[in-house]
Amino acid sequence: MGKLLFVAPVLPVDVLETASILERNELLNCLVTRYSPDLKMAKVLAQSSFTKKFSKRPIAAVSPARKVESLLADLVYYATRPLSRTRATDLSFAVVDRMASRRVRKELGAVLAREDAATATFQRAGELGVKRIYALPTAYWRTVKKLMLRDEEEFPGICKAADDEARQARHREMRKDLELQMADFVLAPSTFVRESLSNAPGFEAQTKVLPFGCDLNSGGETTPQRKPVFLYAGNITMRKGVHRLLIAWKKLQAHHTAELRLIGDMFLDEKFLRDYQGLFIHIPRLSPSELQLHYQQSSALVFNAMADGFGYVIPEAMSCGVPVIASRNSGAPDIIENKADGILIDYGKDDQLEQAIDWAMTQPAGVASMGQAAREKVQRLTWQSYGEQLVTWLRTEVLPPAKA
Repeated sequence: MGKLLFVAPVLPVDVLETASILERNELLNCLVTRYSPDLKMAKVLAQSSFTKKFSKRPIAAVSPARKVESLLADLVYYATRPLSRTRATDLSFAVVDRMASRRVRKELGAVLAREDAATATFQRAGELGVKRIYALPTAYWRTVKKLMLRDEEEFPGICKAADDEARQARHREMRKDLELQMADFVLAPSTFVRESLSNAPGFEAQTKVLPFGCDLNSGGETTPQRKPVFLYAGNITMRKGVHRLLIAWKKLQAHHTAELRLIGDMFLDEKFLRDYQGLFIHIPRLSPSELQLHYQQSSALVFNAMADGFGYVIPEAMSCGVPVIASRNSGAPDIIENKADGILIDYGKDDQLEQAIDWAMTQPAGVASMGQAAREKVQRLTWQSYGEQLVTWLRTEVLPPAKA
């Protein structure tokens, strides 16, 4: 049975776990990425302010023989970043993609490539008859653009991230469509991502929905000492629906009896935020261990995403016994049973968001019970379970049997 060439310029937790799963099951040919130091080198790099940023990168837990790194991709990124962060990322990813394409061989079982880093690799794989799996971690761009335009018309100029014209450049959109059209399979972390592809022209690939796993947190048992705190964690943007959360919070006058904590980088416009001064607490981005302390203090997590491929914070909060109020435009419907271990709402239906928050504020016993159910549910959503499902799918539906 052939092995996989895995192309992933950056290393979020799903990439790290997937690479380890593939290697443990003898399915990894190699992981092609940007520079990723091992633990020893990370300590050395941390000694210098110039190289400290590299020491903070996730460490890919695969053997050195299975890891192919491109320092050139980093040099390209930092040389062009002053001009445009989006453009720098694209150029850096293209370096990794081209490097990976040169390693494609007929003997491979398949190539697995992340969005925005698949064009050259998929072209080469197609020439050699190697199967192509497209890892799409977020919703299809046309679907996202449609949702964004609707909110931009209703709330013009409230989010700096929404004004990044480079992200919506035509050549980027064409590249994403080309990658999709070349794919034989799409690996999606949620039903929402799969359904978003209904807007993709010429899309014929088979789609496999496989929700990401979760690192279970300890010490998060539901306790009577939880505070009336409602939490949001992630980039604070229009795309994450935080503006609608603030509007609902103010309308309910919830700040009189509860606390709203927004944890993450702030992108909402200062002019918009003036109307909500004193109604919430903003905390800059935290480490996972620091964020866990906030989960343990909270009554509920609110994740009212306009468009999110999955939402790692959902199972993270659940593993701490925190129920989640979440938009269906995320991975929440694949994890949460509505009104049993969380609450699902339709994005843009602000009355549903308000009702969910109001219920959670006035029914502490119900919230505690829901949190316990959430914790029990997420015990089954581990990375081990994810790996078993991934390997089964690869071996039964994707990888050709070894030639005699």
